Amino acid sequence: MKMLAFLVTMSAFWFFTGCTNEDDGLNITGPDFPPGSGSIYPIKDVTFPTVDNIEVRAHYGQQSGPGPHPVVILVHDVGGSSSEWLTAGFFEELLKAGYSPLAIDLRGHGDTPYPDDGRDQEFLLITDLANFYLDVRAALNWLRDEPSVDASRIAIVGNGAGGNVAYVSMGAFPDDLQAGVALSPGIFDFSTRQPLIVGENLEDFSPHSMMYLVAEQDVLSVSENEVLSYAGWAAVMNERTGEPKDLTVFKDKTAHGLALLEDSDAVDALLGWLEKHL
Repeated sequence: MKMLAFLVTMSAFWFFTGCTNEDDGLNITGPDFPPGSGSIYPIKDVTFPTVDNIEVRAHYGQQSGPGPHPVVILVHDVGGSSSEWLTAGFFEELLKAGYSPLAIDLRGHGDTPYPDDGRDQEFLLITDLANFYLDVRAALNWLRDEPSVDASRIAIVGNGAGGNVAYVSMGAFPDDLQAGVALSPGIFDFSTRQPLIVGENLEDFSPHSMMYLVAEQDVLSVSENEVLSYAGWAAVMNERTGEPKDLTVFKDKTAHGLALLEDSDAVDALLGWLEKHL
């Protein structure tokens, strides 16, 4: 494991809070933080192997003190990477709330490669869509060996298609994950215009303890006269989820995925769900 190099130059990713810039006459140029004692959260690059021999890379934020601490696994959207959680600020929100966030790069994204098994790289995203949950399984295996982690308090939060991965992971590992949140989940089958919910072919698939957050007017245009509703997809997934569960639709909103968390009500709802169920 190594300390993220870019944290040295980008102060926002160090997650200092409440620091002053006065010290023996020194003049430090940077963000104008309010006075206070300050906090520093170490963030490290970590890697762990999947059962199909992929090295998953992730960013791991650590709480101070010996722990054990609850952990929230963060799963990005298709086409994104783990770094989007840091730039959006939610990584910091979790640290301040007492959680240790683990933001992973799904296979074929960020610094995690696709399987090196001779297949055409252009088609790997489609064929491995159903295997994203294996990257979460690798994260769970790694967390079990971390002495500062409370293995009985692990949650997962996914953004966009990562919300579907969170749903599948909750169903595949119901005893290892205690709570899940899906922000604007959205993988679908264009031919049927229905949500594509992978994971149902897994043995003993039983998703539970999921919260779905979605904007009422968040839609995807598939033709000039047809749109598909993310709120509709979230409702289908909610129906297939065991209690406890919650579907929160933000009226008259269009924000998608991480953009939902620009609304303090959405952040409060998400953190409230984790506090109650984790």
